[in-house]
Amino acid sequence: MNQLKFWHIALLLSIWSLTSCSDDNNENEAITPFCLGDTYYEVRLGQETNSIYITNGSGDISLAIEDENILQATYNGKLYADKPGGVVSLFGKQKGSTMLSIIDNMTGDKETIEVKVTDCYLAYVINDSNYPILPAGTTLFLVNNQAQDYYLFDQDNIYNKPILKDSGYEFFITQNADTGAAPTKYAIPNLRLNKHNPADAGTTASKFYDFQIELYGEEASSSYVLQVIQAYLGVDWERLINNALTKSPAPIDMTMILTVPDTDYRIRGIISFVSIPKYILD
Repeated sequence: MNQLKFWHIALLLSIWSLTSCSDDNNENEAITPFCLGDTYYEVRLGQETNSIYITNGSGDISLAIEDENILQATYNGKLYADKPGGVVSLFGKQKGSTMLSIIDNMTGDKETIEVKVTDCYLAYVINDSNYPILPAGTTLFLVNNQAQDYYLFDQDNIYNKPILKDSGYEFFITQNADTGAAPTKYAIPNLRLNKHNPADAGTTASKFYDFQIELYGEEASSSYVLQVIQAYLGVDWERLINNALTKSPAPIDMTMILTVPDTDYRIRGIISFVSIPKYILD
């Protein structure tokens, strides 16, 4: 009996010893050094469109912003369930550049990055088109600034110079009517891209390209894109047509169909929040 009791105690001590060692190993597990892969970030004015993912270090992070009038930054440290990590969310409050320090409180490591707040903009990712000016495989960026700049990039080579760059896009409304016995007028939103002659020092556009945003029919744009255009580019549809756009909302798929009036040209793409290449915008 005493021998059985002895072995029972010995077994309990062994289990306690193994558990204690395991806990010590977890507590003493090496923390990887904290570092970031980049030192420069951009974020759109008024939109939380850029995030910095923390995948190393202890996960215990604090932030220090040089100019809080320009940038707001928050940290969420619960990105992963099985390892340290988190995400820093950037919000542009005012145009300009400022420095953001990200500090690992446990290791003492610090990364200081530059964050530039640019004009807000919206992207139109074109995946199908028979129109030579806006071909498939390109992305059109519309910038919400005073000049109303726009840029067209090749999706396969987006970090090079834009293949088209100009200023003076605008949204406007035209009226059309159905062909019934009592025709009913309805509103059609349009996009115009003005094209300037680089050799002309004047500000008058030499030509322009007009596109209708198709909202009706079997293959129509999602009406949600109008809300996004209004939010990101400041287009007041109600002011343009006295709240005439009363089409029932379509599924939120962000598809936008452009057509060229009186032609067979048709462009299909998706309104996107993809970022414009760095160092393009002021």
